[in-house]
Amino acid sequence: MTWQFFTLISVLGLSVSVILQRTLIHKDKTDPFAYAVVFQGIVAVLLMLVALLYGFKLPGFGAVIVPAIISIIFFGAGHIVYAKTLQRVEASAFSVLFATQAVWIMLLGILLFNESLTALQVIGTFLIFAGVALIVKNFWGVFKDRGALLGLLTGLLFGIAITAWSYVGRHTDPLSWAAISFVGTALVAFMIRPKSVRAMRPLLKPKVFVTLILLAVFYGIGSLAMLLAYKEGSFAVISPLRQTSIIVTVLLALAFLPVERNRVSRKLLAAVLCVVGVVLIVVAQ
Repeated sequence: MTWQFFTLISVLGLSVSVILQRTLIHKDKTDPFAYAVVFQGIVAVLLMLVALLYGFKLPGFGAVIVPAIISIIFFGAGHIVYAKTLQRVEASAFSVLFATQAVWIMLLGILLFNESLTALQVIGTFLIFAGVALIVKNFWGVFKDRGALLGLLTGLLFGIAITAWSYVGRHTDPLSWAAISFVGTALVAFMIRPKSVRAMRPLLKPKVFVTLILLAVFYGIGSLAMLLAYKEGSFAVISPLRQTSIIVTVLLALAFLPVERNRVSRKLLAAVLCVVGVVLIVVAQ
């Protein structure tokens, strides 16, 4: 299979998972901490079973142990904030806020790796935050909107986590690493608030648990496909293509979540601005 195929599967899988998560978390008023532990644990079990089936192996893992730990810690915290954001923010708006991860990745490159800032990156950053301003009606409104602030924090945490996660995936077996990373993420989320175990009971109800498994399948496939795409193809090419998930998520939300069919033109314009902005940032690196 080619990197193009893996990129397509990643975009579709992760976009569908956002819609399912919004439906599950918002409807059932799920505890974010309990949700992060249970959801990540289910994905971990599914991926671990597949990894064991194909042969679990982590060649060269010792050389990338530091970025591996960084990715797991930030994913653990990030998934809790992720859940809190989806409780407050529509899925169509969440995808725009989540796109700010590209800005944080760019800034980390400048601060940690002495990368230069180009005119295209400045324009890209402006377009992304213009999209965010459209979603929150006005830019200054973001400082008064708790959901928007959580969405921006999610972008920051995931920007760090995905950078480290993808780096590790390029230097060891992607499937085995994906399985281990989800195990670690669930453990980190649990350690942040151990008493969240008390709030897990509603998630284990048959109807909710079946939805969680379906969600875990889409999220696991999308995440693994992303690692495989980065391993098989060029990071500079795949990263912009993956940003089409912003538009795909908005379209899916508008199609399948009737409650989100408001400010349609504004949401679509915000999604387009973010996609263009992210592409400019990535291609300019």
